[in-house]
Amino acid sequence: MSDPTDNGRDDSGRFVKRAAESVHKLNTPSAEGIHPLSQILFGWTHRKGIGNIIFYVLLGLSLIMLSVDFFVVRHDYLKFANYSGFYGIWGFVCFSFAVIMGWPLGHMLRRDENYYNDAGGPPEGVDPEAPMADDLPAPHHTSEGDA
Repeated sequence: MSDPTDNGRDDSGRFVKRAAESVHKLNTPSAEGIHPLSQILFGWTHRKGIGNIIFYVLLGLSLIMLSVDFFVVRHDYLKFANYSGFYGIWGFVCFSFAVIMGWPLGHMLRRDENYYNDAGGPPEGVDPEAPMADDLPAPHHTSEGDA
């Protein structure tokens, strides 16, 4: 192909496919199975040491919020809610409770592997040799006019 012109065609009159090829490249997963858009959005999470960076940033933000809490004067109805750090501790306790309650809730709602019996076979009480509804003749309903 030669140089493309302004109308989207090359010198021989064929359309130039560069735009479609770039779009196709953005929508085709790599050999590793990673979609290119996810690589753009979440590729930074594969950097070495990113977990430590996130931890220390969150730790710094937490310490800043806790230090600001020492200077805020509260006038809450409940006496213990006026203590510094109360809402942070209360939030942590409630979140931990929600996470820990997932374990017994999961055991309560979870079903056995063979809950539906054999996944490949017919359900219990169904005869696999019985004719299907399509194989049966149409029902004939008698009415007053039939002899």
